[in-house]
This record gives sequence, C-alpha cells and structure tokens, in this order.
Amino acid sequence: MSKVTCIIVDDEPLAQEVISDYIGRIDFLDEIGVFNDALEAIDFLNTQEVDVIFLDIQMPMLDGINLLKAISSPPKVIFTTAHRHYAVDGFELNAIDYLVKPIPFYRFVQAVEKIKKSQVGKVQKQPSEPEAAFFKVDNKKIKVNYSDIVYIESLKDYIKIILKDRSFVTYQTLSGILAILPPAQFVQIHKSYIVNFHYVKAIEGNTLEIKEHSIPIGRSYRDHALKQIYGTGEKGWR
Repeated sequence: MSKVTCIIVDDEPLAQEVISDYIGRIDFLDEIGVFNDALEAIDFLNTQEVDVIFLDIQMPMLDGINLLKAISSPPKVIFTTAHRHYAVDGFELNAIDYLVKPIPFYRFVQAVEKIKKSQVGKVQKQPSEPEAAFFKVDNKKIKVNYSDIVYIESLKDYIKIILKDRSFVTYQTLSGILAILPPAQFVQIHKSYIVNFHYVKAIEGNTLEIKEHSIPIGRSYRDHALKQIYGTGEKGWR
C-alpha cells in the first residue's frame, strides 16, 4: 500500500503532539512536516507534494480557511479546530472531514478512512470487517448489525445484548463476544460490560453514560478504555 503524505498545520503544541501521535498509529500515513502557522505551510506546499493537510482553522496572521483559498491546487484537508461553528465554511471548501478538539481517536480513524477511499489507484482498499453476526435466541438465530449494539452485559455463562430498540439474552461469554466484535467500535470497560463507544454520551468519574444508561468503569479497565474511547486516555479528560 502506498503511503499518504501529510502535514500538520496548527499553532498549539499539544494539538500538534496529539495529531502526530495519531498519525504514527496509522500505517498508511506518512507525516512529513509540522508547522506553527499558515505562512510556513504555504512555503512548504510550494516546494513539496503533500496528499493531506491536518489543518487548524483559528491561527494568527492567516487562518486555515484563507490558507486554502490562497493555494491554487490545495491538497485534501481535514480541519481540526475547537470551534464547531466553522464546520459549514470547512465543508464548503470540500474538506474530507471536520474534527472538533479534543479529538477522539476513533473520529480521527473515521476521517483518515475517508482519505483511503479517496486515494483511487494510490491506496488499495483493505478487506472490510464483518458488519453483523448471528446469535442464538430461543430456537432460532437472529442477525444483529454491530452498529445497532449499544452495550453488552455479562450474565455468567450468558450475555445480555442491548440494542438501540430492544435487548435479548444469548448463551455466550463476554470474552467470547469481545473476540468477534470490531475493535474500532467496541471496548470492555468493566469485567461485566462491553460498550459500543460510538454511543457514549459522557464520562463522569468512574461512570460512563451511554444512551440512557449509566455503566461503571472498572479500575483495571479505565486507562485502556479511555484510550480506545477518547484516543489520549486520562489526559484527554482533564
């Protein structure tokens, strides 16, 4: 698979560090530059081929939106900013995605997957993960889309699967179900619970709010769970 070259343009050192760390976790991304302001980035773009910019919007001297307007043939862009109200302007410039700081790792992954799909002929598409599984309930097997699962609760030799609109109990262990769930969606947060972190609404102390439910976070699971849900672990929740 060909590498996708990218640069970071952001005047916040912490944001640069987080995005650079995320890039380092993605095999097909190749970071080739980090810039504190838009003018430095423009000089670089005039001499180097870049596939993608991770671009902050609010910066001194020249903001991210005007940087793109100043370049005749800009690379693809993923905006990164703390201000949601810039989203409309960003998408009017055909941005790949718009990430609001602090950026959860799963959202970063979603954004760069769009890059992969857009790199026709350059980045080969990887086989997709299964999107559903069959579970035995009473005397029949029912098909369940992973995206419909909100969370899963252990009941010893059984598990209770809570969907968006219903729930059911099936014969399975929590470790067994965790092995088949896509890691880009699910994480174990307690010895008795696995959650689909796309449905997480908030975390307060050692309690996670998901849809209308409150679920405890186990001490031994906390660091790993937050890294999966948020991307930066405990640091991101300060």
